[in-house]
Amino acid sequence: MASTPFHGPPPRASLQALWVVLAALLVHVPALANGFVYDDVPLLLENPWLRSVDGLRAAFSHSLFGFVDDGADSGLGSGYYRPLAHVTFWLLRAVFGTAPWGYHLLLILAHAGASVLVWRLLRTCLRGEGGEDVSGWAALAGALLFALHPVHTEAVVWVSGWMDLSACLALLITARLLVPGPVSSPRAWLAALAWLGGLLLKETAIVLPVLLVVLEWGTGTAPVGFRERLRRHGPLAVALAVYAALRLSALGLAAPADPRRLSNGGASLADALSLVTRFGGKLLWPHPLVAAPPASGVRSPWEPAVLLGGLCVMGFLLLLGWAVRRRQGAVVTGLFWLAVPLLPVLALQSRGVEAYAERYLYLPSVGFVLLVAVGLRALLERWPASARALTLASGGVLASFALLTLLRIPVWHDEVSLWETTVEQVPERPSAHAWLGAAYLNVRRAPEAVPHLETAAAALPGNYRVRSDLAVAYAMTGRFQDAVRQLEAAIRLKPRSATPRHNLGLTLRRAGQLDAAVARFREALQLEPARADSHLELGRTLLQLGRPREAEAALTEALRLKPDLEAARRALAAARSAPSTAQPGP
Repeated sequence: MASTPFHGPPPRASLQALWVVLAALLVHVPALANGFVYDDVPLLLENPWLRSVDGLRAAFSHSLFGFVDDGADSGLGSGYYRPLAHVTFWLLRAVFGTAPWGYHLLLILAHAGASVLVWRLLRTCLRGEGGEDVSGWAALAGALLFALHPVHTEAVVWVSGWMDLSACLALLITARLLVPGPVSSPRAWLAALAWLGGLLLKETAIVLPVLLVVLEWGTGTAPVGFRERLRRHGPLAVALAVYAALRLSALGLAAPADPRRLSNGGASLADALSLVTRFGGKLLWPHPLVAAPPASGVRSPWEPAVLLGGLCVMGFLLLLGWAVRRRQGAVVTGLFWLAVPLLPVLALQSRGVEAYAERYLYLPSVGFVLLVAVGLRALLERWPASARALTLASGGVLASFALLTLLRIPVWHDEVSLWETTVEQVPERPSAHAWLGAAYLNVRRAPEAVPHLETAAAALPGNYRVRSDLAVAYAMTGRFQDAVRQLEAAIRLKPRSATPRHNLGLTLRRAGQLDAAVARFREALQLEPARADSHLELGRTLLQLGRPREAEAALTEALRLKPDLEAARRALAAARSAPSTAQPGP
């Protein structure tokens, strides 16, 4: 029995922390080979705010995608205020340029740090409840589960997942600074600064006060007396006031919403209960994982997922009532840390926003692994002779989860692999077909893109992006008339957007209608004068028409807006060396 890890004292604290760090690092290190996926492209590669320190000022006065003319399409992005995400990406771009491995390295290191803080939190919550040796082993097992859990893959290996990961890290740092007490004033102010950082990274950090109060109660470290409460919690109130002032100044009372779904009544209680089932299932058995959930229509209250969600809520309330009566602090803390961070997600669902995403479980999983640690400790205390069996079972679960994580990481390698896998899993989801078609276009696999974009366009007739992408695919496969029809429809859907006019110019040029193409590029530039690619394509088209002097002006402007645009530099050299062979156009 001496060789059984759960029997006898656990390793020294420093060695336990090292195990947790190594587990988090070794399993996720393959992500260093991954690239930029999905929202990474606009946030990192196309984000004009990352080009200068002055540009970052705009991040504090706009929504997350406020730098894109149509970035808040249908109002979905208008309520997200995360300026420190832009600051982080600016710093990373200053150090690593556009090399993805540097960005992934930060996320992997941050996850290792979060895993260690989870281990410290579990030790704090389990200390004084049961045997010290058993509690130490249980805390280590719970932290290893957090470090290896496959449901964290999206948050850890997708660069845009930084917002969920870092907000959770900020809350864990805040909790570590404030619990256990006593807390000095400098430490309290440092904790408030950490929380403010979390709020400016993602709105979910707003749940900290509830989590903190429960943690203090559960660990018996709640401040006593008004002075102690003011010293510990007063700085947090200041941090909240600063965040509220910044957010209100930038966005007012705007909140994320999907007007299309709200007009149809939004999400129902059945939708929320189904979401509870889906999230709970991914925590208990994270296979298969999927970047987009199955398409959801009007749900019946009698669907199995809805009924199971209702049973989960009832079970949660019963367990919470029992734990409060029995003063089981670790159980109460685990339940609150699991459920409370999901409330903002359910609020999104109620406003019509599709709220399923695996990264949303990063913070709630802290509560989940705490409950697992409590359960493991109870089993070890009740049946100490079964320590060997529990060791084998726990090791098997951790090994299985590590393997599932390793298998999931390559799915996020690039957009094609991500959306091919997603379409295989949820073929009925039109948005997945739209993203796969766009991914195929980006790697110039237009024939493969066409059927997926046609599927998406048929299901989403009011989505101008899908029509614009389908038009590009038609043009690349020589179907110019079909492309023109799609782009004209896209312009009607989004008359103030430059993108479909730009793409129509490209299509007309490929069809040999150069004068019409010039007119479309100029229309795009009237709507978006700082669009470098439209200046570039206008210059190229004028050069083909034999009007190099006009082309020179357009290409010079393209380089002014984007100095690293090598295609514009080459075209400008050609324009300066070319003689005029045509009269200037009107």
